[in-house]
Amino acid sequence: MSFALLAVLPACSGDDEKKPPTNPEACVPPEGGEVFEAGSAEGHPDPLGAKEAGQARAGRIKDAANFPQPAHGRQGITNGDIVLINDKISVVIEDLGLSDGYSRFGGEIIAVDRVGDDGKPLGLSYYQETLAGIGTESILPDSLTIINDGSNGEAAVVRASGVLAPIPFIADSLGAIFASYGLRATHDFVLEPGAEYVRVRMSVINDRNQPIDFGVERDGSDELVGFFHGSQAQTVTPEFGYGDPTSSVSWVGFDSGKSSFAWRAPRGPMDFALTQSGFALFLGPAFIAEACAVTTVEHADIIAGGPGYDGLREAVRRVDGEEAWREVRGRVTNAAGDGVAGAWVHAENAAGEYLSRTTTADDGTFSIHAPPGDDVVLVPQSQGYPMHEGMTVPPGESEADLAFAANGTLHVVATDDSGQVRLPVRIQVVPTEPIAAWPSAYGVKDEVNGRLYQEFAVTGEATLVVPPGEHQVIVTRGFEYEQVTSAINVDAGDMVEVPATLEQTVDTTNVFCADFHIHSWYSADSSDPIDYKLKGAVADGLDIPVSSEHEWVADFQPIIERMELEAWAFGIPAEELTTFKFGHFGVFPLQPKPGMLNNGAVDWIGMTPGGLFDAAHSQPESPMVIVNHPSDSSIMGYFRMAGYDRETGRGLDDTWSDHFDAIEVFNDSDFEGSRENSVGDWFSLLNAGYRFWATGASDSHHLRTSAVGYPRTCLTFDHDDIGMLTATSVQEAMAKGAATISGGLFMTVEGPGGVGPGGTVTTAANGSATFTVTVQAPSWVDARTLETIVNGVSVSVEDLMPIGPGPGKRFMVQVPVERDAARDVNWVVFHAKGEGDLAPMLPGKRPFAVSNPIFLE
Repeated sequence: MSFALLAVLPACSGDDEKKPPTNPEACVPPEGGEVFEAGSAEGHPDPLGAKEAGQARAGRIKDAANFPQPAHGRQGITNGDIVLINDKISVVIEDLGLSDGYSRFGGEIIAVDRVGDDGKPLGLSYYQETLAGIGTESILPDSLTIINDGSNGEAAVVRASGVLAPIPFIADSLGAIFASYGLRATHDFVLEPGAEYVRVRMSVINDRNQPIDFGVERDGSDELVGFFHGSQAQTVTPEFGYGDPTSSVSWVGFDSGKSSFAWRAPRGPMDFALTQSGFALFLGPAFIAEACAVTTVEHADIIAGGPGYDGLREAVRRVDGEEAWREVRGRVTNAAGDGVAGAWVHAENAAGEYLSRTTTADDGTFSIHAPPGDDVVLVPQSQGYPMHEGMTVPPGESEADLAFAANGTLHVVATDDSGQVRLPVRIQVVPTEPIAAWPSAYGVKDEVNGRLYQEFAVTGEATLVVPPGEHQVIVTRGFEYEQVTSAINVDAGDMVEVPATLEQTVDTTNVFCADFHIHSWYSADSSDPIDYKLKGAVADGLDIPVSSEHEWVADFQPIIERMELEAWAFGIPAEELTTFKFGHFGVFPLQPKPGMLNNGAVDWIGMTPGGLFDAAHSQPESPMVIVNHPSDSSIMGYFRMAGYDRETGRGLDDTWSDHFDAIEVFNDSDFEGSRENSVGDWFSLLNAGYRFWATGASDSHHLRTSAVGYPRTCLTFDHDDIGMLTATSVQEAMAKGAATISGGLFMTVEGPGGVGPGGTVTTAANGSATFTVTVQAPSWVDARTLETIVNGVSVSVEDLMPIGPGPGKRFMVQVPVERDAARDVNWVVFHAKGEGDLAPMLPGKRPFAVSNPIFLE
């Protein structure tokens, strides 16, 4: 995850003009303004009775166990939080104290939901986190009270009052651009009876004798609104649809399907600043805080809507008092007249501007809204069906049935070579005739590399709709199996059977391969649901998927068991500890701890690297610390941020610590691509006497473009039963260095006495030792050379010559290695590679394998 924001915000820099007045003389605050008025601590005793009473109410939540929780599964609603609720919507304000997520401050919105017939929230909130404040700061509340509980029939009002304090995430990434003020301020959350939105008013006390300009009379506003909602919702705006904004927008919406919400600045449009790694930053309308005065502005309206974008747009129109758009109903069918479930229906105006979208029900029916007096073009879209040119629905019409042209169907069944065992596989369908891409405004992600499908069929079976014509069907199961590729011609209306028998030709007995760096939608910068991510891992033959969410601990194993995939994979919980000062770190294993900060993630704020490593090690699981992408040039790379020097084997005194255990030398990369950076750093540490083991991991955020398990870390055990694996046994194997890195090639290394990677060999009297290096690959993966590296220097490169019958490839090389008696530390690493790439499974990825070091004495 990259938070290198400074490089993408040149338009926001304002140097000294963005700073508050220098050396201001304090003035006497206005009467009553030194501390904002507080209200009731408890509020209404029965807030959930608001609908029946026809009121808006505010009250403390007393029984969170029976209060509908957010649907996203991250930070939950707990006792002491405050609910604002009427007959339409429910908004929950988090209680005081340390908060999950990136803002860390309480007194903020943590759920926005619609209200059901029973007067309770529906439990459909996907509202995660919004960083709303001035410059680098937001309100750190010392008071959260209820100004009006709504029992008088008026608006219910909740007040969060405190001092503007730096948000660590913003201050660490944007502190050089935006100012800090330290003013006392409030957020008032106001919900009117019958309203579908909550109004947020901001008040600030300027206790200085000069006005403070937050951006009115200069370029660039200091009113920042940063959204962390994109992992489980799609960002959408009226101006750009689901495409990335490039300028001002009237509001920003977040569509999670069953629910949605919009954030709007009541005083004017919001200026788009950037999107980066799941963080979307907008600048609200600026204002001036007058000297020695309290200034109050309408800061935001949060509008609850849904389902989907179409429901949100209707909610916004109702809030604005506008005429409702006409409802257009219809049905989407295939050529046989059967309803198509789950199809998108997109609406454009006659000029091609994006208006709305919805999805079809199980029977293919849909409802969408269109401008009353204008033509609307409805375009159905569903994966595999021929592209539809759209249907124009003129004003006054309210019905439209949409039919796809005739399609074909593929039925793929994958088994092992016995024909009896269904295998989890990846199925790729590549049409001979390229498929046109959908407009970005539609919010539909096309597959990459010319694919129509990238299906992870964990049951070994898939039925796929395809347009008529010729298609290449590619069935794979990772790097241990042969692939099956078929050229299939499909006629309209036909179903074609595609059997695929896959032979395992790489022997990995007693070896299980792990990916220690996998993100799902519990990370702000990944939109992959956990089920989908695990399907990708299992279909590509990964044995040990390790959850590595940013600042959150999630466990894959219960989901693996629910999906009945425990015969194929063993999941382990961990986290990626994500600092914005000195890099990212894998903490493995780390069990979820519900009720603790970020589900048990290690809190890094205010720590030095050494203190952070020690804090991680002191967790009950005694986890390992892996330095992730260590040599990255941005703030993600610890070695670069710590000023690591290869000559001295250490970094700068104020940031360097060697209290870590392993290094992610290969992050979605091969040996050659890492040789000059992370490999060179790793080798220098080995030469300095450290025994830091290398890992290889995918750092996969989006399975569509970044597969899980390239590369992977293959660990040796004394058994071949995946059911016997535990988080502790995997950690112990990694702690011994008994691992090789596989990027398509599988390597084993054995020295005298059977010593393997991570071990120590006693050389002969002449200082030499001979190693047996075995490299395996399926027939579709190229393997050419074996490089021997001693003490960081390449001492030999020899061709790999296959032995034994095919179809799989097997190479065995005897490699003599000499110890340098003049050195205190001697070690050897082996590196195998092939030419070309790993297409068609992983186009662009190069085949390689690397051993961890074996030491010589």
